[in-house]
Amino acid sequence: MTQVYSEIGRLRKVMLHRPGREFCQVLPSQLQGMLFEDTPYLAGAQREHDTFAKILTDAGVEVLYLTDLMKSAFKSPKVRYEFVSEFLEASHIMSPALLERLEDLYLRMSVDELVETVLCGIRSDDPRLADVTSFGNLGTREAVFAVCPLPNIYFMRDNSISLGHDVIYSHMEKHVRKREAIVLRYVRQHAKAFQGEQEEDLYDLSFPQRIEGGDVLVLSNHSVIIGCSERTSPVSIEYIAHSLFERGYTEVYAFDIGMHRSSMHLDISLSMVDVDTFLYNPLIDGTTDIYRLFPSPAGVGYDYVGKDWHRALAQATGNPDVRLIPCGGDNPVDTEWELWNLGANVLAIAPGEVVGYERTPITLDLLDKAGITVHTFPSGELSRGRGGAHCMSMPLVRDLL
Repeated sequence: MTQVYSEIGRLRKVMLHRPGREFCQVLPSQLQGMLFEDTPYLAGAQREHDTFAKILTDAGVEVLYLTDLMKSAFKSPKVRYEFVSEFLEASHIMSPALLERLEDLYLRMSVDELVETVLCGIRSDDPRLADVTSFGNLGTREAVFAVCPLPNIYFMRDNSISLGHDVIYSHMEKHVRKREAIVLRYVRQHAKAFQGEQEEDLYDLSFPQRIEGGDVLVLSNHSVIIGCSERTSPVSIEYIAHSLFERGYTEVYAFDIGMHRSSMHLDISLSMVDVDTFLYNPLIDGTTDIYRLFPSPAGVGYDYVGKDWHRALAQATGNPDVRLIPCGGDNPVDTEWELWNLGANVLAIAPGEVVGYERTPITLDLLDKAGITVHTFPSGELSRGRGGAHCMSMPLVRDLL
């Protein structure tokens, strides 16, 4: 069963995606659109990811891999048919003749081939498409891909969000990532590992307002923080707050972190590492408007908390002695470096025990001095997509605090 009522309860089960051949589809000429800073080296990324996964399994965490879950979900011909139809519709295939050919190709594939193709896409010069000669298809003749790949899907935090016993399927902002939530919805509804789950969707994937999981931090069974960012809108926060209040939550804190790729999600700037401790971005503390949403007769009310992160987090946790550890320390140059290297993006596997990249020595030292145990792994390739351990993991079960 899904059970996530905090960011720090001992982690028992997590969903990961080990980078695959979709990494090899990242084009140097299209890095910005594909959301990479540079082309990643697949073998190196896989070694790094394997090290990350081993840290988790050595700590007793059950790791479920996305490709295995996809294969399980797609065993049913009916599910495959429904998925292919929805996935290709969301891929915006403009030529009816091309769409018909692609549907036929996908439905004739084995389950293993289908999973690989969903992740890697299909190139426009694929010989299986060579005889699709409709005039409408001429409009896409310059495109590299007939169906674009999903190279960012290894950031499992973003496309579906475990919250309590329920889930949010994300309406993702960037074009290259929009179809990921469809994949995750089929996985969480049809894979054997999720059978018997009673997950309810706290959002609605057809709702046009953006929401991504990297902006959602679960504090407790009554309090949640959501970042208002380039990936998550105020309207979606209000929508989710309403759903949460119907389920007994009492407050949602909205941190307006701005519309910048350098702080694209809240978890780039804020991670909970212990019951009373957060790792945070000191460069935007004092500049971020913070609001508290609460149930009201009209549905959702709100008030202004201010700009002080310590005050807001003390209020949200009910702990006036909450500790904030600045990523990179008190030197703004060091902070900028270590934030860029994902120093504030760590995954808690238990209260006071986290996993993060090894490339942020100042922050790691500060965590050590604060009594936080840190397990590290290399990140020369994984970090090219601008995410860390927190971004790459979707908790499914955590112990209650």
